[in-house]
Amino acid sequence: MGEVKGITSIPESDSRAELSVVLASPAFVRSPRMGKLLEYLCAKYFEGQADSIKEYSIAVEVLGRPESFDPAEDAIARVEVHRLRRKLREYYEQEGASNRLRIVIPSGKYTPIFLLADHANGNGQQPEPSATGKASPTQKNPPHALNETAPLAPAETPEDARPKQRLGLVVGSVLVLAALVGAGFLMRWRPVRPGIAAANRTSPPSGAGAAVAPAASLGRDVRILCGQRKPHTDRMGHVWSADEFFEGGSYAERPRRFMARTMDPAIFQNARSGDFSYRIPLHPGIYELHLYFAETVYGPGTSTGGGENSRAFNVIANGKTILADFDIVSDAGGAWVADERIFKDMGPAADGMLTLSFVSQKAQAMVSAIAVVPSHARHQNPIRIYTEENSYTDSRGNLWTPDNYWNGGQTALHGVPLQGTRDPDLFARERYGNFSYAIPAGEGEYSVTLYLVEAYWGAEDPAAGGVGRRVFDIECNGVALERNLDIFKEAGGASRALVKTFHGLHPSAQGKLLLSFVPVKNYASVYAIEVVDETR
Repeated sequence: MGEVKGITSIPESDSRAELSVVLASPAFVRSPRMGKLLEYLCAKYFEGQADSIKEYSIAVEVLGRPESFDPAEDAIARVEVHRLRRKLREYYEQEGASNRLRIVIPSGKYTPIFLLADHANGNGQQPEPSATGKASPTQKNPPHALNETAPLAPAETPEDARPKQRLGLVVGSVLVLAALVGAGFLMRWRPVRPGIAAANRTSPPSGAGAAVAPAASLGRDVRILCGQRKPHTDRMGHVWSADEFFEGGSYAERPRRFMARTMDPAIFQNARSGDFSYRIPLHPGIYELHLYFAETVYGPGTSTGGGENSRAFNVIANGKTILADFDIVSDAGGAWVADERIFKDMGPAADGMLTLSFVSQKAQAMVSAIAVVPSHARHQNPIRIYTEENSYTDSRGNLWTPDNYWNGGQTALHGVPLQGTRDPDLFARERYGNFSYAIPAGEGEYSVTLYLVEAYWGAEDPAAGGVGRRVFDIECNGVALERNLDIFKEAGGASRALVKTFHGLHPSAQGKLLLSFVPVKNYASVYAIEVVDETR
């Protein structure tokens, strides 16, 4: 691995390891907003994109502000980064007091730096220079201050410097490992098999090497854009790496156009195709595997035509077939439709790897993205979506993601005051019309909770609304959950929150809970959807 930009004494691998330890700490697990912000800042830093960290990018890409965000009118980025500085200071005063390294965000800046613990003051901050501009006498080996515009350290060093560099790397690695043991975070370090990550990356991230797994695979999510040469940060602040850990196949670029059932088409923009495999290093534990597909070659409206039965392939995870004769068009319900499949109870094999093999049966196998997310035995992580463009944390501390998995209908914003809810933000915008949501679900039994309100008919003028003005059906995988639902009637009037939960639902053969909202009179409507795994 290369060294951290601007601080030549600390290898990047050590800094990534420190980030993983901090993010896995109880202090940051209990504060996912701060964890997401720290992960974003460090990801930009490791990618050599420190110059792109601005108030606007933080607010829009991490904090859920709209693209119209104006830093002059909204100080959210400065406030949250200030909170993060304080959170890091408190962490290193308590849980992380024995850590060898410190992550510091200097005052007035948004770019993190990594310091040795004995080079940081009692508050976990970089020491102040003396009046002469020189380091304090107590600081024997002051670290270089971060130069946000400086180039990455060169990959090669002069011949006479290499023995010292190797010795420094060895000593540094031993000290980091000792610190992790002392903090109770002994991590299972699994090198990537030589020749896979280095030789087969289409474009390695800056400073990446073949022997050490990236931070994402050292205790948190792993997210890979298959066939993609650049990383990507999605609306939730998750960082997707450029293609890595693969062997075989080739990458395919796709033209940009509308794709149904996704809030982030960039995840489906490229693909790896052919006969290929991924060997993803993981810590021991239970994960859920997300595979992302989109058929853009075959099907109505494509250059080659065709449709179902034009492409079929198998997907094998650690020797077990999880998809057989998989046909993207059939599974997604058409071409240019985003298709996500989730598999529960996944994990590394004895070699510390999750090995995924894609084997062509008819035409070429392909996949657009892969995510491996920590989960629980037999249970998929809850899915909570609401019809806004930004994330939201409710009064119970649950995180709701922007509108996703939909097809059809459109949205409308209603500013009417509501009754009967502690979370009025969940009822701010509706999706209405004749529409559906294809929510991915692994094998098991689920509950679906719908958040509804009549905020149009009778909300402002009771004489214009009333019983019978809006009536619609709700179905799951073709089976009726509710017939002739009248929100106004059931809620007891307009602007009253109505929450309905349906239990005992099972995913389709395509691994979906397909929720259809079918108008009977005027348009169907929904504001938020919650899916919880209730498998016994």
